Amino acid sequence: MSRRVVFDVNILVSAVIAPNGAPARAYLAALEQSWTIGRSWHIVSRLIDVLGRPRFHNRLPNNRLNAFLGGFQGYAEPFTPDPSVTGIADDEEDDLVLGTAVAAGADYLVTGDAGLLRIGEYRGVRIVTAREFLAILDADVRF
Repeated sequence: MSRRVVFDVNILVSAVIAPNGAPARAYLAALEQSWTIGRSWHIVSRLIDVLGRPRFHNRLPNNRLNAFLGGFQGYAEPFTPDPSVTGIADDEEDDLVLGTAVAAGADYLVTGDAGLLRIGEYRGVRIVTAREFLAILDADVRF
């Protein structure tokens, strides 16, 4: 059984800045349980942009930022966002993230974005918070 997940940029940024928080735990648990993690040029580009802002870049050691970015790009499989995913979310950026999840055949899109969370599910992709994803992973481990 292939298990696939896409993490939104807000989850990935949170994982870097709060290594003990739910987003970091969700990301690490997916890695430890050998989930396929999907990424796109859009997600990587936004991640680099956000982490490069002085607010984050000045507070975090470069080696931590570089290690996370390198690990994410090395482990996550690249997908091109499905171009048919337009006008579904509140804005184009969210459509690109959702399009990445669709293209990846993801079971889950993990996000903290209220607009995406309101969608709930799209083309078989369940849209959940980091805490909800952790509960799903916990339930999988028990069975």
